[in-house]
Amino acid sequence: MFALLLVVFINFVGIGALIPILPYTVVDTLGQSATVMTALLASFALAMFVANPILGWLSDRIGRRSVLVVSLIVGALAHIWFAFSNEIFHMFAARILAGLAAGNTGVIQAIIADRVKAEERAKYMGLLGAAIGTGFVAGPALGGLLSGLGDGPLHQAPFLVAAMFSIIAFGLALRLSETSIAAPIKNTDQITTPLMRRIHDILTSPLALYAIAYFCLNLAFAQVEASFVLLLKDYLDFDARATGWLFTYVGVCIVLVQAGLINPVVRKFGEVGTIAIGVILLGTGQAMTVLISLDMFFGNAFPLAQMLLATTAVCFGYALSNPSLTAAVSNIAGRNVMGGSLGTVQGFGSLGQVLGLIIAGPLYELGGAHYSFGVGTIVTVCLLVIVTQLARPQPSAVN
Repeated sequence: MFALLLVVFINFVGIGALIPILPYTVVDTLGQSATVMTALLASFALAMFVANPILGWLSDRIGRRSVLVVSLIVGALAHIWFAFSNEIFHMFAARILAGLAAGNTGVIQAIIADRVKAEERAKYMGLLGAAIGTGFVAGPALGGLLSGLGDGPLHQAPFLVAAMFSIIAFGLALRLSETSIAAPIKNTDQITTPLMRRIHDILTSPLALYAIAYFCLNLAFAQVEASFVLLLKDYLDFDARATGWLFTYVGVCIVLVQAGLINPVVRKFGEVGTIAIGVILLGTGQAMTVLISLDMFFGNAFPLAQMLLATTAVCFGYALSNPSLTAAVSNIAGRNVMGGSLGTVQGFGSLGQVLGLIIAGPLYELGGAHYSFGVGTIVTVCLLVIVTQLARPQPSAVN
């Protein structure tokens, strides 16, 4: 399990490395708009949306490890391509390829679900989230601290290092034994079900509300992902390095919640209750950010402290709700279609992220951070309504 979590950590370093340098590379250096910047983020998420259910389905059919190792080496190549890109077209192509590789998230979730008991899945999904969060600790710090190093573009050094980490992850995945990953299940009707039929089955099963909830969660959080760096640049006058350190704080919050806090919270309130708590915190943090951007939250006094308070609420909310939602889905999905179900639901999350990123840039250009964060708050309120309709998962409701 440790090796697998290390693979996840390294895999997400390359994703996080782009965050603090994106507005300075795309907007300042290349002269592109905030809409193009968020579209670049959206291209990655769209590719991830397409790849998640496909890679999950393939992992059910041919085995988890094979799919995982191929995706990791493709991700490493995509990072190298991006590192040497200085034109926006090549950047888009490289990030699309990286997004296709990052569609292995559902596969990794399925590996964990294969190996642990149903009642322990929230704990291990929390550890998975902690590994992702730790990657986001190292990634933005890496992107910020190494930005501009050498004679290449601002993003070159961070992504060469990210590529090196991905190659290490590839080597670690090769060492995973077949006995540590569920063997491919053969000769089952569920495995040979076409992808679109599988999506239809999800939407007409007890997983439907969970898929919609995942969509809304990522739609709301995408406003934070896209607009936060622009807000730091314009409101606090942060540079790439300072932005990297603040995102390091974001990652630390996620690690603290998902490595330690989430397990006792789930034991006390259950998975659905934990999702609800997380959604309330997420909405509160977004609403606070709207007020901060309008100078309506204690005026201009201590702007960094205000931003840290709102950011903490957002991070704690997302860190509680995301793995709890995944654990609930894994308890509903049947073992024979675990990878496909998790990949498809994760794909709905990626679709929500795509839509959120696409609209975040135009919203920011139209009215500033309070427009994009305001939309995120409204979506979060809608998500809370959906969460109240989620029933406690019953194992094997989908098979």
